Amino acid sequence: MAFVINAADIISFEALPAPKSVTDSIPVKPVTAPGYFHPSVGRINFAHIATPYMQVTDMRFEMHNDSELRDVDSTDTININFFMKGRLDTCFSGLSHELNMRPNYHNLVYSPEGKDVSRIAANQEVEMLHISLQRDFFLSCLDISDTWSDRVIDDLQHNRPFSGNRNNPETTPYMLRLIDSIRNTNETGPMRNLLLQSRILELLALQMEQFRRTVSVHEEIRADEAEKLHLLKNYLDTNFLADLNLTQLSRICLLNEFKVKKGFKLLFNTTVFNYLRKLRMEYAGNLLANCTLSVDEIASILNYEHSQHFSIAFKKYMGVSPSAYQNKGRPVTI
Repeated sequence: MAFVINAADIISFEALPAPKSVTDSIPVKPVTAPGYFHPSVGRINFAHIATPYMQVTDMRFEMHNDSELRDVDSTDTININFFMKGRLDTCFSGLSHELNMRPNYHNLVYSPEGKDVSRIAANQEVEMLHISLQRDFFLSCLDISDTWSDRVIDDLQHNRPFSGNRNNPETTPYMLRLIDSIRNTNETGPMRNLLLQSRILELLALQMEQFRRTVSVHEEIRADEAEKLHLLKNYLDTNFLADLNLTQLSRICLLNEFKVKKGFKLLFNTTVFNYLRKLRMEYAGNLLANCTLSVDEIASILNYEHSQHFSIAFKKYMGVSPSAYQNKGRPVTI
């Protein structure tokens, strides 16, 4: 039997407002709430920053029992979840489909009635970065020249619930790096909030671009072929370290090699191998900034036989050598 918990009941300390709330107050300094114990949930830790148009909450908690988490409050905010650990199966009021959260996936939801219900299995740790955006601010971020934004604007104008996509997209390696730099930062002083906000906005821009691409179809590409190319791109996002050639990529997406080369370039404005290079170099940058691995070790992870070849490729892409990039320092917590 599942325990039924109202979401508001576990936010019982005054230091942190409800995760979905966005106020009109001036920006406040980041707040970290000390871990505390909830009898049904277990250990809970929160950290957040807030501005007049957004609130960002780093949520980490344990789940001791099979539970049903109910949100009983209405909201006029757009809510975004980047999931890092655990499993959550959620029904949102007004949506015909569930948005089941798994590690390294994300969603965007507008559900003004609230009343969403999340089922969480026992004996697991849950970690996610939750972002709530003021409705008017979110509207100001949209571009009216693409199909996805047109649909979202129409739903908001008619107060209709919607999700960014019917299926949750995967979080790309670069997005994961941004999330890590938001959750863990060593910046201090007056620039801290501005730097965190700039990273959050970049993360949101990448997310919306990902949603737009899932509905984009080039006039020279059939809809079914475009869908296969999007699936190929998603495959590359998680398998970019593999040794891949055009024949293998063709088999993965069930398109011939010509259509893979031409279609990928038309749809994503880059060649398939330039996209692979981008993913690998950004991943290398993440390792250099956040790990204690040597340049030689990272070159080996990226399957370079000689570290000098990796250094040349990295400098050509990033504009600085791996050692210079590494010496910038690495991020630590909000």
